[in-house]
Amino acid sequence: MNTDTEVMFSGGLDGVIVPAMPPTQRTTSMPAGAGETLVLPDGALQLLALAQRTADDHIAAVNRHAHQVRAEAQALAEQIHRDAHAYADEARAETDRMLAQTRAESDRMLTAARAEAERIVAEGNDHADQMKAQAEQRYQDAVGGLAKQREALQKQIEALASFDNDYRQRITVFLQSQLRALWAEEPRAVDPLDPAA
Repeated sequence: MNTDTEVMFSGGLDGVIVPAMPPTQRTTSMPAGAGETLVLPDGALQLLALAQRTADDHIAAVNRHAHQVRAEAQALAEQIHRDAHAYADEARAETDRMLAQTRAESDRMLTAARAEAERIVAEGNDHADQMKAQAEQRYQDAVGGLAKQREALQKQIEALASFDNDYRQRITVFLQSQLRALWAEEPRAVDPLDPAA
């Protein structure tokens, strides 16, 4: 039976050899507990690295998008602010009567533009937080999957060790019964327990 892990124990499985991975696959040791070392397959490490890299990429992309949205919103607010002041200046030059009306309009537009900019920035931040949460959840799912795989492999190793012990006992009993049968069928003149014989 092939397995992708090799576990070394300080005691408990004397004489049991668990098959190691083929030499074409690389593994990395990780501490698994007192007296044992767990060697994970390169595929699991690559999966873990891929999950971390994907999470980092998503977070970086979301941060870039949030910065871009924030910059665009600020530029839009500044442009609207400039336009509003230019409009107010033109109105001031035309008549004093239109001055108050123009200022009120420009202030309203500026407030609306700033409110819109703040809304866009808030939406960008919310989106960034959602993407970060999703990336972290994917990372946690990947790590949890590796833990489940490790537990399943550990159970397989324990089952193989139990099978090995049982198999050895059965072989010993079988061989002893065969030897007894041979002695019963062909008794010898010499005592088999006599060292001189």
